[in-house]
Amino acid sequence: MAIQILQAITQHVNYLAMVRRTIADGVEHSRCCDHHSCKFGTWYDSDGTGMVNRLATDDITALWREIGRQHEAFHAESMAAVEALATDQAKAVALETAMMQRSTLLVNRLLDLDTLVTRAGVA
Repeated sequence: MAIQILQAITQHVNYLAMVRRTIADGVEHSRCCDHHSCKFGTWYDSDGTGMVNRLATDDITALWREIGRQHEAFHAESMAAVEALATDQAKAVALETAMMQRSTLLVNRLLDLDTLVTRAGVA
Protein backbone atom coordinates (compact mmCIF):
# COMPACT_ATOMS: atom_id res chain seq x y z
CA MET A 1 0.00 0.00 0.00
CA ALA A 2 2.87 2.40 0.64
CA ILE A 3 3.66 2.32 -3.08
CA GLN A 4 0.28 3.97 -3.63
CA ILE A 5 1.40 6.89 -1.49
CA LEU A 6 4.63 7.31 -3.43
CA GLN A 7 2.70 7.18 -6.71
CA ALA A 8 0.31 9.80 -5.35
CA ILE A 9 3.26 12.07 -4.55
CA THR A 10 4.48 11.66 -8.13
CA GLN A 11 1.03 12.56 -9.48
CA HIS A 12 0.96 15.67 -7.30
CA VAL A 13 4.45 16.74 -8.38
CA ASN A 14 3.52 16.27 -12.05
CA TYR A 15 0.52 18.56 -11.60
CA LEU A 16 2.68 21.07 -9.74
CA ALA A 17 5.18 21.08 -12.62
CA MET A 18 2.38 21.80 -15.11
CA VAL A 19 1.18 24.76 -13.05
CA ARG A 20 4.72 26.12 -12.68
CA ARG A 21 5.29 25.86 -16.46
CA THR A 22 2.05 27.76 -16.97
CA ILE A 23 3.15 30.54 -14.62
CA ALA A 24 6.70 30.71 -16.03
CA ASP A 25 5.53 30.89 -19.63
CA GLY A 26 2.45 33.01 -18.97
CA VAL A 27 0.47 30.61 -21.13
CA GLU A 28 -1.84 27.90 -19.94
CA HIS A 29 -0.41 24.50 -20.99
CA SER A 30 -3.23 22.53 -19.50
CA ARG A 31 -6.32 23.38 -17.57
CA CYS A 32 -5.97 23.60 -13.85
CA CYS A 33 -8.66 21.67 -12.07
CA ASP A 34 -10.21 21.33 -8.66
CA HIS A 35 -8.85 19.04 -5.97
CA HIS A 36 -11.18 16.18 -6.91
CA SER A 37 -10.36 16.11 -10.63
CA CYS A 38 -6.58 15.72 -10.67
CA LYS A 39 -4.98 12.26 -10.54
CA PHE A 40 -3.99 12.70 -6.90
CA GLY A 41 -7.52 13.86 -6.01
CA THR A 42 -9.05 10.87 -7.78
CA TRP A 43 -6.78 8.56 -5.78
CA TYR A 44 -7.47 10.46 -2.55
CA ASP A 45 -11.23 10.14 -3.02
CA SER A 46 -11.15 6.43 -3.90
CA ASP A 47 -8.28 4.00 -3.29
CA GLY A 48 -6.50 6.27 -0.80
CA THR A 49 -9.60 6.69 1.33
CA GLY A 50 -10.19 2.94 1.15
CA MET A 51 -6.66 2.31 2.42
CA VAL A 52 -7.11 4.74 5.30
CA ASN A 53 -10.51 3.29 6.19
CA ARG A 54 -9.03 -0.22 6.35
CA LEU A 55 -6.29 0.95 8.72
CA ALA A 56 -8.59 3.20 10.76
CA THR A 57 -6.11 4.35 13.39
CA ASP A 58 -6.66 7.77 14.94
CA ASP A 59 -3.24 9.04 13.81
CA ILE A 60 -3.69 7.91 10.22
CA THR A 61 -7.26 9.21 10.01
CA ALA A 62 -6.30 12.63 11.39
CA LEU A 63 -3.32 12.89 9.05
CA TRP A 64 -5.49 11.86 6.10
CA ARG A 65 -7.94 14.67 6.83
CA GLU A 66 -5.10 17.17 7.04
CA ILE A 67 -3.75 15.93 3.70
CA GLY A 68 -7.19 16.50 2.19
CA ARG A 69 -7.33 20.07 3.54
CA GLN A 70 -3.81 20.85 2.32
CA HIS A 71 -4.57 19.40 -1.10
CA GLU A 72 -7.73 21.47 -1.46
CA ALA A 73 -5.87 24.64 -0.41
CA PHE A 74 -3.06 23.83 -2.86
CA HIS A 75 -5.54 23.70 -5.74
CA ALA A 76 -7.16 26.96 -4.68
CA GLU A 77 -3.75 28.65 -4.61
CA SER A 78 -2.66 27.15 -7.93
CA MET A 79 -5.85 28.22 -9.70
CA ALA A 80 -5.59 31.73 -8.20
CA ALA A 81 -1.97 31.99 -9.39
CA VAL A 82 -2.89 31.02 -12.94
CA GLU A 83 -5.88 33.38 -12.95
CA ALA A 84 -3.64 36.25 -11.78
CA LEU A 85 -1.37 35.80 -14.82
CA ALA A 86 -3.73 37.81 -17.00
CA THR A 87 -3.83 40.87 -14.75
CA ASP A 88 -0.97 40.91 -12.24
CA GLN A 89 2.28 39.02 -12.82
CA ALA A 90 3.65 39.96 -9.38
CA LYS A 91 0.54 38.57 -7.70
CA ALA A 92 0.84 35.39 -9.76
CA VAL A 93 4.44 34.94 -8.59
CA ALA A 94 3.47 35.57 -4.94
CA LEU A 95 0.67 33.02 -5.22
CA GLU A 96 3.09 30.60 -6.84
CA THR A 97 5.33 30.92 -3.78
CA ALA A 98 2.39 30.18 -1.47
CA MET A 99 1.44 27.23 -3.69
CA MET A 100 5.01 25.86 -3.51
CA GLN A 101 5.04 26.13 0.28
CA ARG A 102 1.69 24.33 0.43
CA SER A 103 2.99 21.66 -1.93
CA THR A 104 6.02 21.05 0.27
CA LEU A 105 3.77 20.70 3.31
CA LEU A 106 1.48 18.32 1.43
CA VAL A 107 4.34 16.10 0.25
CA ASN A 108 5.81 16.04 3.76
CA ARG A 109 2.45 14.95 5.19
CA LEU A 110 2.23 12.21 2.56
CA LEU A 111 5.68 11.00 3.60
CA ASP A 112 4.48 11.03 7.22
CA LEU A 113 1.53 8.91 6.10
CA ASP A 114 3.90 6.51 4.37
CA THR A 115 5.79 6.13 7.66
CA LEU A 116 2.58 5.45 9.62
CA VAL A 117 1.33 2.95 7.05
CA THR A 118 4.68 1.15 7.09
CA ARG A 119 4.63 1.03 10.90
CA ALA A 120 1.12 -0.39 10.75
CA GLY A 121 2.65 -3.29 8.83
CA VAL A 122 0.78 -2.87 5.59
CA ALA A 123 3.59 -1.60 3.37
